[in-house]
Amino acid sequence: MASLVAADLAHLVHPLTNHARLRESGPTVAVEGDGCELVLADGQRVLDGIAGLWTVNLGYGREELVRAAAAQMSKLAYCTTFGGSSSPPAIELAQRIALKTLGGDSAVFFASGGSEANETAIKLARAYWASQGRAEKTIILAHDRAYHGLAIATTAATGLAAYRSGFGPLAEDIDHIPTPYQYRCAAGVPCDAASCPVCRGEALEDAIKAAGSDRVAAVILEPVLGAGGAIVPPAGYLSAVRAVCDRQDVLLIADEVITGFGRTGHWLGVDRDDVAPDLLTFAKGITNGYVPLGGVVLGASLWAWLREASPSEAPLMHGFTHSGNPVACAVALACLDILERENLIPAVVARGEHLGRELDRLSELEEVGEVRSAGLIAGIELVADRDTRERFLPEQRRSQLVADEAQRHGLRMRPLLDDILLLAPPFVISDEQLSFAVDTIGEAILDTRLAAIDRA
Repeated sequence: MASLVAADLAHLVHPLTNHARLRESGPTVAVEGDGCELVLADGQRVLDGIAGLWTVNLGYGREELVRAAAAQMSKLAYCTTFGGSSSPPAIELAQRIALKTLGGDSAVFFASGGSEANETAIKLARAYWASQGRAEKTIILAHDRAYHGLAIATTAATGLAAYRSGFGPLAEDIDHIPTPYQYRCAAGVPCDAASCPVCRGEALEDAIKAAGSDRVAAVILEPVLGAGGAIVPPAGYLSAVRAVCDRQDVLLIADEVITGFGRTGHWLGVDRDDVAPDLLTFAKGITNGYVPLGGVVLGASLWAWLREASPSEAPLMHGFTHSGNPVACAVALACLDILERENLIPAVVARGEHLGRELDRLSELEEVGEVRSAGLIAGIELVADRDTRERFLPEQRRSQLVADEAQRHGLRMRPLLDDILLLAPPFVISDEQLSFAVDTIGEAILDTRLAAIDRA
């Protein structure tokens, strides 16, 4: 194991990692997954409170998925979907996802992950308007705390400054609107969703009018913002955005990379407000993390545009080597079977309710400014002062220290920007494991407080 750690530090570049600090602490090496737990190289078992990375929704050790992959590999390991080529798993999965999302008049474009899916959706939105003789409609609007990936356009769409800094010029014609972040509302605190211009969609409509609706191509949003802080918009926000987009002749892209396929207790995150977007992206949980896969569902208007184009027009000049990879599609089909057979989405509702009740206990801690959740997504926002909502100084790394302490106690969780702790466990987690997770978070917060006092 020492040689593995040395090789990691010498040759492996880790995403979202301070490599100078990593040289001091060393990597955390997992060697096995079992249910909702990871086994680390030193033998410690930790509860995976972030489902890999919002991904291992069905838990580890799913032999059905291994068998699905092996069976497809032995039959047909690869087949491109370029130029009209296809394979049975890609066809079956496209049909199944279309019918379970945007309906019988929709279609699916496959990618390898969420960044590629959102990049594709942005390109398709612009291409659609250009095909309608409105090539000037190129602007994409996203929330200022959004995370949509780290490719070219998606880095620009990601509103969090830390993800954008230092990488040179960003893609043009991508702007940001205020996030419906009620704890720190751009329209003022406290926030009353019923009258708040952000939560009612008025800030979005003002932004479209300011840019010119003849120039705005699409709004892209997460039904629940993930990396931006596990921010849950108030009920009705998504339907307000849909209404604004309809009035202003703008497409709506729903980024369901995190929320799709049950994470919020609904099949899709947009189902909470009964909203149908024009484009819908997915990835992560669709294959339980076993193989990479993502995609875009095209609603009726955009699918009709592609399908009814004149034969003399240029083909869709966009794609990826692994678009519709048959092994990935076979695994995704097996994942959908498990979701339905084990009735896991209603289980997320019940476990989410239990988690919400347990999280209430953390609100008593002086460092906890707000606890918010939707299904099996929870954010715990740490603050230096509850009355003023003042944040800890970035150099104090409070959430990172709490996460480190939690892992020592047997829970893996993720510290987000601005000292927000993320909990997003597998759907198959038990109530006992959820209670353990909340107990551990509380202990880690207290231990970190005491350590800070000792240092002072």
